Amino acid sequence: MLKRLKEKTKEEKARNTMNKRIGFLFGVIVFIFAVVVLRLGYLQIAQGSHYNQQIKNSENITMNEAVPRGRILDRNGKVLVDNASKKAITYTRGKKTSQKEVLKTARDLSKLIKMDTKKITPRDKEDYWIQIHPKKAKALMKEEEQLLNDGSISQEEYDKTLYKKITAKQTDKLSDKDLQILAIYRQMMSGSPMDPQTIKNDDVSDEEYARVAQKLPDLPGVNTTTDWDRKYPYKDTLRSIFGDVSTPEEGIPKELVDKYLAKGYSRNDRVGKSYLEYQYNDVLKGKKKNMKYTTDKSGNVVDSKVISKGSRGDDLVLSIDIDLQKKTEDYLEKQIKKLRSQGAKDMDNAMIVVQNPNNGDILAMAGKQIDKDGDMKDYDIGTFTSQFAVGSSVKGGTLLAGYQNNAIDVGDEMIDTPLKFAGGLTKRSYFNKKGKVKINDKEALMHSSNVYMFKTALKLAGKPFSPNMTLPPDISDAGKKLRKGLNQVGLGVKTGIDLPNETVGQIEPLTNNPGNYLDLAIGQFDTYTPMQLAQYVSTIGNNGYRIQPHIGEEIRKANNKDSLGPVKNKIKGTVLNKVNNKPSEIKQVQEGFKMAFNEKEGTGYQSFKDTVVPSAGKTGTAEVYQDGESRVNQTYIGYAPQKNPKLAFSIVYTNQPVPPPWLNGGDLGRDVINYYFKRDKEEKENKQENKQENKQPQNNGRNANQAINQNNRNVQNGANAQNNLVNNNN
Repeated sequence: MLKRLKEKTKEEKARNTMNKRIGFLFGVIVFIFAVVVLRLGYLQIAQGSHYNQQIKNSENITMNEAVPRGRILDRNGKVLVDNASKKAITYTRGKKTSQKEVLKTARDLSKLIKMDTKKITPRDKEDYWIQIHPKKAKALMKEEEQLLNDGSISQEEYDKTLYKKITAKQTDKLSDKDLQILAIYRQMMSGSPMDPQTIKNDDVSDEEYARVAQKLPDLPGVNTTTDWDRKYPYKDTLRSIFGDVSTPEEGIPKELVDKYLAKGYSRNDRVGKSYLEYQYNDVLKGKKKNMKYTTDKSGNVVDSKVISKGSRGDDLVLSIDIDLQKKTEDYLEKQIKKLRSQGAKDMDNAMIVVQNPNNGDILAMAGKQIDKDGDMKDYDIGTFTSQFAVGSSVKGGTLLAGYQNNAIDVGDEMIDTPLKFAGGLTKRSYFNKKGKVKINDKEALMHSSNVYMFKTALKLAGKPFSPNMTLPPDISDAGKKLRKGLNQVGLGVKTGIDLPNETVGQIEPLTNNPGNYLDLAIGQFDTYTPMQLAQYVSTIGNNGYRIQPHIGEEIRKANNKDSLGPVKNKIKGTVLNKVNNKPSEIKQVQEGFKMAFNEKEGTGYQSFKDTVVPSAGKTGTAEVYQDGESRVNQTYIGYAPQKNPKLAFSIVYTNQPVPPPWLNGGDLGRDVINYYFKRDKEEKENKQENKQENKQPQNNGRNANQAINQNNRNVQNGANAQNNLVNNNN
């Protein structure tokens, strides 16, 4: 009998089904894994070189975009130079973008904006003509092309011949539409690949900006952004001192390329070209926006990422007091008009420098050039770039040189009388042309004695004056000694002002020309700048320290708001040297300067006798020639107060009429002193009033509390008295 087969239970059937399904799923997973492994192996082995090449063809390029420059402010925080934002349209050319592609984009963009075509050059037209007429260009060069192919001529020779064959008649046929395209195209091609080029940033209308913005997807490389221009809230005031910044089209000027490229600038960077913008360019330039561009193998940008946003340049705070500057300019123009009305029709320059004698701060600097009609043009830069014969203003330096070399002693007296030399030469003082006057060194400054200075110079040369003497033939050593003394106070050497193009003056050799040596002692030979005169009188006023003048005061970290950021650097006046004189010798010159401005016989008495604070200084008159006619330069130097001066000034007027009459220009210095110290007094009084007002509420509060307390005491005393009265009655 056959055994009955045992049937599987439901649980066993379910288990078997599950096992089959798991096995199937596992097989699928193994299959997929195998496929992935095989695919990876294929990619690594078979296609590895292909993808490595793709990685090489994709480049990460770091590119900088310009940002606005830092502001320039005066010492009180008033903005003198700022940035005005404006709409701009730019183009960034890919590394492998062809000229044909650039031209297509230019055509498309020309339908959206209107360009100024005045900057298009004949060469631009020739290049464009070749671009749009390639067949005609080739037809012109059939013979040359054969020579180029067989190596008979170079590509450079080929191109030169092609340009010669393109005539103005051909390029003049370019239509207005062509010129619009060309104006855009030349801007697109003006820079290096991956450097944004400004196509248009002047007078971009809202409509143009919007049209371009809408079409950006169809304009590869084109972008709408903002640019900036320098703006000047005080208009022409100090405009030449601020200097200029290059335009986006200009980039780095040719004469400055080597300097800026050595510092890591790009050729299309906007940089300072002159004066303060140039001097402090590294401060004002800012940190440029840093972009990371990823390009494909064709050089097309496929991705971009901002690495750093960048920031505008740091702020430069000047030592200039803009209110004083404006007042000084007004006073200068007023004085010029007054002098012209009195006969100074040929005066062609007038300049003034105002500074703090203790630290070199330039508080104001103004200059004017005057034409024959009396029209004035700003010439502020002339205060340190032009030099003049300044006359007797230098006599304080002459005395100091005499003291240094033991030629004279403090208080020495000499007879001022005309000096007659062998050969008929006569030298005299203007204040005493014929007589004999005994004067000391202080009085020599007060009267502006030429004779005292001539005798000092002769003693310095080892040849004291004697009637009809022969002048020493070789004065080279004496000239060096005298100039060394003048140099120590700032005359005949650069002041070190933090502005480019400072001149040292005209310093001619002194060897066998003793007459010129004597003239040097009275300011009639070497020439000096108004800035040198200001440094010189400051050195006298501050007891003998020659301090480097500076117009920069502080560098402040850029702040996104209008307020000033923290101080990064302070610019201080460096002491360049101490004059080699005893305190008593410097004091003697100071006393002479004091007498020149405050004694009735002093040459500066008329203007400076009643300044709001006591002042001291020196005047000068130098004989010059203009167009063969005799003229004089007039100068005034001074400081105030007489003790511990806070302000020093120098004034120069050129080519005034030969006196008499004397045309007094010292009122300019008087007006500046009076304005400065009256304002200073008013500011102190206002501060004091503000302090009193701030204290008043507190005093009122104390008085009120005292009254309340006193009232409480009175009440309490009354109550006690009443109680005592009750007790006594009881």
